[in-house]
Amino acid sequence: MRIDDGRIVERAAHPTRKGFSGAYDAKGEGDNPFCGDALEVRVALERRDGGMAVARAAFDGYACTLCTACADALMERVEGMRVSEAEALAFEDVLGLWEGLEVGRTRRGCVELPLIVLKRALALLQ
Repeated sequence: MRIDDGRIVERAAHPTRKGFSGAYDAKGEGDNPFCGDALEVRVALERRDGGMAVARAAFDGYACTLCTACADALMERVEGMRVSEAEALAFEDVLGLWEGLEVGRTRRGCVELPLIVLKRALALLQ
């Protein structure tokens, strides 16, 4: 899959997890100075099956098409996950949301930034 694939472009144009409403338990912020992306991620938790899980996750900020699409897909993916599972996600897991997306090192930060910021938010819960 290429970064200009229609699914990525569509997801970035119409993200479902962009913007904040309601109360959140933690937030993280970060940027990618090479691309100009800057994101904030917020998470709300709930107790589920004796542990904590992500009830809601959302992002906001300025980001390129690839970063926006990855942030939106990642926020959707982590909702319902145990916090420990979300903390264990890796760069390859974000790529896997796009079934075969390949990026060079110059675009790696666009894919990785949402994950980094999510983990910063989750780390505040420790």
